[in-house]
Formats: sequence, C-alpha cells, structure tokens
Amino acid sequence: MEKDPAEIAFKSLEFRFIQRFKKKPSLEGILLLIGYQESPQTKTSQSKEEKLDLINLGLLTVLCKLGYFRRKENSESGWPEFEPSDLIIPENRESLVRKGIVEYFSENEF
Repeated sequence: MEKDPAEIAFKSLEFRFIQRFKKKPSLEGILLLIGYQESPQTKTSQSKEEKLDLINLGLLTVLCKLGYFRRKENSESGWPEFEPSDLIIPENRESLVRKGIVEYFSENEF
C-alpha cells in the first residue's frame, strides 16, 4: 500500500518539530505557533480565549494557503480578517489542515 505524500510530508515536518523542541506537537499547538507568527500583536502571556483566537488565526491562515479562504486587505482592526472562497471544505478536515500546515512551513522555510 502506497503512503499518501501529504501525510509523509506532515510526518517529516512533525519530526523537525521534535528535533527542535524535543516534543511531538499537537495539531492545535502547530496552529497556535502559526497564529503567533501571523498575529500583529505579541504578548508574553495570553488568556485561554486569546490562545483560541490565535489557533483560529493559524487555521484560517493554512486554509487560506489552500484557497478555502481569502485574506482581506487592510482590515480596520489591524487583526487579519478572512472571507470564505467558493471552495467547499471536504469531509476529512484534519487531512486538509495537515496539508495546509505543510504548505505554510514550506513557504516559510522551516
């Protein structure tokens, strides 16, 4: 049985996280990291609600990379805003998110 190239790429990325941080990251942890990188605000401490906002920002960012959302230009709040595209998100969302994470880190040379 042939392995899915997207899954192999995600496992490779996961391995690089383990090498760097000495711990296997959760999907939410990776999305949180992406949210931190994409956030216009940086603080040393966040509330649970702020962390959920950052995870959501990470999720929308990776779905944007795959064409499921579009980033709005010049949002008034300074916080990135997104709007859905015409693409329909498939049933296997976790696989889609993993593919978007790989795409994100490929573009950002992790």
